Amino acid sequence: MITKEQIEFLAKKEKIAESVIFREYLQLLFLQELYSQELSRKIFFKGGTALKLIYHSLRFSEDLDFTVEMDNKIFLNFIKKVFNKLTSRELVSFKEKKSIAGKSFLLTAEPSILTYKTFIKLDFSFREKVIEPQKSIIETDFPVIFTSYVYHLSKEEIFAEKIRALMTRSKERDLYDLWYLLTQGVSFKEKLVKEKLKYYHLVDIDKSKIIKKIESFSKKNFILDLRPFVSIDQRNKLGDFFEYLKDYLEKKLQ
Repeated sequence: MITKEQIEFLAKKEKIAESVIFREYLQLLFLQELYSQELSRKIFFKGGTALKLIYHSLRFSEDLDFTVEMDNKIFLNFIKKVFNKLTSRELVSFKEKKSIAGKSFLLTAEPSILTYKTFIKLDFSFREKVIEPQKSIIETDFPVIFTSYVYHLSKEEIFAEKIRALMTRSKERDLYDLWYLLTQGVSFKEKLVKEKLKYYHLVDIDKSKIIKKIESFSKKNFILDLRPFVSIDQRNKLGDFFEYLKDYLEKKLQ
């Protein structure tokens, strides 16, 4: 288990709350245990936390999201073994949550080194196939050592899923993630985006509609949504950054 001193050191280094540091530690612990198992090659890490831990985004994240390519029953037997291994050596627990599609669990930790509980939602989707599977080595400053590859979606596929997220919900963090991916050389692949949108029967989405959705977001909500997930020195700049980010996205999508 990470020590109080290590949390304080990393919080100071990253200029972020200690609770955020501890949550990332738990995320890494779960990934370490998951991907040390052979069957995990059929489980692909994705979403905002994958951007942070695999692709080095500056935005911290809350949940762990995965696409699963295995039978539901086999998966449940497998993931329960992963949970049991973690609970046997760490002060964590897992509880299944109701989900409209896929499987969802809540990881809960109540460490003695912090005065509050920490929660991480684990979402596993079975509804689609991974188009561009990748594998990477995770290196981290946290006291977590990986000895196995982490299997995940490519930047381009995460981008396509982020476009889908943008069009099906209203979370300002999706704007940030799209901006970050574009700065990393990701381009808009129309075929890949349309493939992802098909699962929601969104067949008539084009760039003009995406830009219109981007324009619908407010600066106030952007600041409120992003503040807990960026460093202290970035928080005061979020208002100006929002205006820049919108212009940047619209220019790149034209």
